[in-house]
Amino acid sequence: MSQGLNKVKKRIATVEATKKITSAMKLVSSVKFSRLSKQILNRQDYYAYLNEVASTCFSAAKVNHLDIPYIKKNANLKKRIVVVISSSMGMCGAYNINIKKLLDNEFKNDDELIIIGHNLIEDLKEQNLNINTSFADILKDLDISQVKNLSNYLIDKFENKECKEIILIYTKYLNSISFVPKKVSVLPVEFKVNKKLGLNPGDFEPKLLSFSKEFIRRFIATDLYFKIFESYLSEVASRRNAMDNADKNAEELIDKLTLEFNKARQAGITQELTEVVNGSLNK
Repeated sequence: MSQGLNKVKKRIATVEATKKITSAMKLVSSVKFSRLSKQILNRQDYYAYLNEVASTCFSAAKVNHLDIPYIKKNANLKKRIVVVISSSMGMCGAYNINIKKLLDNEFKNDDELIIIGHNLIEDLKEQNLNINTSFADILKDLDISQVKNLSNYLIDKFENKECKEIILIYTKYLNSISFVPKKVSVLPVEFKVNKKLGLNPGDFEPKLLSFSKEFIRRFIATDLYFKIFESYLSEVASRRNAMDNADKNAEELIDKLTLEFNKARQAGITQELTEVVNGSLNK
């Protein structure tokens, strides 16, 4: 009986040790989540303003039939560039699994993959794919200069007609418990045509074509940065939720094992008392 009790005690100690780790990771993730939430909230107004300028600029080009390369696909090409944001750390539930599922549905053999985050690289490295890992470390510091390098790389590829289109697979943050993988077009730019704007090419200074060439680099860099930031926030929230669930499961398991231990100890005490009583009666 004592061997059984020792076994249960060791299991309880193991679960308690694991719970200390998950609790610490949940605390770290909660602090990081709170900080990132405030940062993304502070950036939303600027991001919304840039989207408004983009809609104004590209709507004017569309309505006036101007030949601006950023609002249409490069014809007669098959190759696409697919930018995928995964994580560089684990313990974040189904975050990477959901991204991988969307990538599997969207990927074509002619595509060039640009992977941000190292988790997905490990999963794909044996599939002999055209993977560009030059930007894998962007999540490490979330440095805008690195995002600008990525943005310039993508715009140059598109302007030089080296790809048909550029798409981004990322995780959209909805709230602290809801985040969904999404596919969006980086180039050509997706926007809602507003025919009521009444803008003509002459309303822009400098000229609309020149303005769009300057503006596109700022817009794409900001758009990528916001979506990378949004994905990272989703990753941290997912990890926090996963650690919270692990914490609760550990508590339930400890309670179950403690009950099992107490029952076994009580059974052992009862058996010993029975043996003592039987022994005294047989004398």
